[in-house]
Amino acid sequence: MIAPKAQHMPRDERERVRVLQRRLYSSAKVDSVRRYGVLYEKVVRLDVLREAWRRVSQNDGCAGADQCSIQWIEQQGVEQYLQEIREQLRTQRYRPAPILRAYIQKPDGRQRPLGIPTVTDRVVQMAVKLVIEPLFEADFEDCSYGFRPQRSAHDAIEQIDGYLKRGYAWVVDVDIEGYFDTIPHEPLLALVERRVSDPKLLRLIRRWLQASVLEDGERTPTERGTPQGGVLSPLLSNIYLHEIDQRWQARAPRARLVRYADDLMILCPTEADAQREAAVLREALGSMGLKLNEQKTRVMAGRAGFDFLGFSYRLGQYWRGGKQRERMIKVPRARAITSIQARVKEAVQHIPLGKTVAEAIAVVNRKLDGWAHYFLPGNLEAALKRVLWHTTRELRLFLRRKYQRKRSQYSRRWADGYFHTKLGLYTLSQLIWRKAAGLLAPKEAEC
Repeated sequence: MIAPKAQHMPRDERERVRVLQRRLYSSAKVDSVRRYGVLYEKVVRLDVLREAWRRVSQNDGCAGADQCSIQWIEQQGVEQYLQEIREQLRTQRYRPAPILRAYIQKPDGRQRPLGIPTVTDRVVQMAVKLVIEPLFEADFEDCSYGFRPQRSAHDAIEQIDGYLKRGYAWVVDVDIEGYFDTIPHEPLLALVERRVSDPKLLRLIRRWLQASVLEDGERTPTERGTPQGGVLSPLLSNIYLHEIDQRWQARAPRARLVRYADDLMILCPTEADAQREAAVLREALGSMGLKLNEQKTRVMAGRAGFDFLGFSYRLGQYWRGGKQRERMIKVPRARAITSIQARVKEAVQHIPLGKTVAEAIAVVNRKLDGWAHYFLPGNLEAALKRVLWHTTRELRLFLRRKYQRKRSQYSRRWADGYFHTKLGLYTLSQLIWRKAAGLLAPKEAEC
C-alpha cells in the first residue's frame, strides 16, 4: 500500500513550520549580530522535511544523477522516503550526490550551464532553506527583490518606474560576468557564518558547494560557484550580493539601486553620477572576486531605452491638451515574445491528435495566463495581439493535422473568431479582465 503523499500534510503541521520561521525571523530582526548554533536539529524535524517535500514536489523538476524522479518516489511511498532521509541526517550519514550538468540555449547562441541536484538533495536543501532563510531575510535590504518571500519582479519594476518618474534620468545597466559560476566559496561561507554557527549545518552547505559535477559520465570537482538549479543557490547568491547592498546603503549616494538576484540597475539624476557609481560598483565587485561584463554593462540616458527583467523601456509619445508629450513606457522584449510563441508552438505540437481542440486550447490558455500575468504591468496590447495571432495559427495547424485538411481549407473554415467565441481561447480583453479580477496564474513567465 502506498503511503499518503506528504504534500497533504496537516495544516497544523505546516503552521508549526511557519511559526518556527516567524520566531527565527523575529529574533534575528531584534539582534542583528546574533549567531545561531542549534539549527541542525530543526532541519531534521519531520514537519520541516514534509514541508520541504511539498515545495519540491510542487515545483516538479527532472531527476538528478541517480535517475530517481518525484513520480517514482511517490509510487514507492513518500512517508517512508522522508523517514529514511531523516535517519540519514540524524546519524550524519547523508552525503550529497554529484550534480547533473545540463544546458539551456541562450538567445545569443551560447549555452547556459545548469546544475540539477537529485530529488533527495533538493529536499534536504529546501529543509535547510526553510530554517536559515528567515535569519538572512531579517538583514536583507529593501533594494533587493529576487527570490525573496513576498517580493517579486513586479515590485522591482514598480521601483524602476517610480525612480524614472522622479527624475532619475541616467541608467547603469549592470551585468556581472558569470555570477553563479564565479562566487568564491570561502568568502561566501564566511558570510553565512555571520548568522549560522552550527558546525553540522555549515558542513552540509560546504559539501553542496563542493559537490562534483557529472557530465557525459565524468565527474569534475567544483572550486567556485553555486549551481543554477540548486534549491539553496538563490539564497546563497543573495547572501553574497547583500554585501553590495550594504555598502550601497552605507554610502547613501544620490543614485538608486534596484537588484533582482544578479540583475542590477542603478538609476542616477546625472551622467556624472552614473559614471561615478559604475566605477564604484566595479571596484566593489572586484574586491569580492567578481567582475563586470564590460561588453554588456552600459551607462546611458534612460530615454535611449534599456531592458530589465524581460521588459524593454523606451520613450513613448502621447497627446494631451493639444500638445505632444513624452513619457517612458515598457513593453515585452522581442525575446520574450519569441519565447512565448515557441512555447505555445511546442505545447500544441505535443498534444496527441486524439485530443479535442478544447483540450488543446486549455493547455494554450494556461501558457497565455502566465505570460500575460507577468507582462500586463506594461504596455502589452500590441505584443499580446501578436501572440494571440500566432496562437490561432498554431491551433489551425493542429486542426489541419487532426482532420487532414489542405492548407487552403483550414484558414477559411477556422477563423480567429471561431477559437475565441466557440472554443474558449482567451481574447485580449478577457486576459485584461482576468488580470483585474485577480484570476491570472500567479507564476511569473519566463522572460
